[in-house]
Amino acid sequence: MVGDYAFANCSVLTNINMPACSAIGECAFQNCFSLASVSFPACSTIGYSAFYKCSNLTTVSFPTCISLENSAFVFCNKLTSVNFPICSTIGSHAFSGCFSLVSVNFPVCTTIGSYAFKGCFNLSTVNFPACRIIGNSAFFNCSLTSVSFPVCTTIGTYAFCACNALTSVNFPTCSTIGHCAFLSCDGLATLILPACATISTNAF
Repeated sequence: MVGDYAFANCSVLTNINMPACSAIGECAFQNCFSLASVSFPACSTIGYSAFYKCSNLTTVSFPTCISLENSAFVFCNKLTSVNFPICSTIGSHAFSGCFSLVSVNFPVCTTIGSYAFKGCFNLSTVNFPACRIIGNSAFFNCSLTSVSFPVCTTIGTYAFCACNALTSVNFPTCSTIGHCAFLSCDGLATLILPACATISTNAF
């Protein structure tokens, strides 16, 4: 395990490969401005703000990670794509402000925390086939053009607000859409919501 604040503010660290590490503590690598790539093949948990403001981080590999805590990668401005094949939970603000992020893949994730991808204004492709809950402002101000969440039941407030490029949404099992969830999605033309029973005020 990498303990809390273990490498915090280490400005010379550029690459990390820790094949036996099972967990990363809070703020473990925060403000490691030169850190470019990390590989943790056995890590199951990434702690709070673990990679906060690692502004040169471009490559991450966490094939066995199951949980991302709050603000884990916030302001990692050079990340372009992330793939977490067995991660089930994304904490709030996990990737908030990662404005270079273009695509994300979380095939077994069931819960997306509030503000998880807020301000990722280049994010255009997401894959969440197992997600059931989308938190408040999760994709606020992203560049998504179409989204499909086949088993999602709940969309939080402002979840897709200001996603101006969004043209179609498909939520076949969603029952509840929160306040202002799709507010300012001015290009939205196609809605597929066959199971939706509750649509809150100003949802669209």
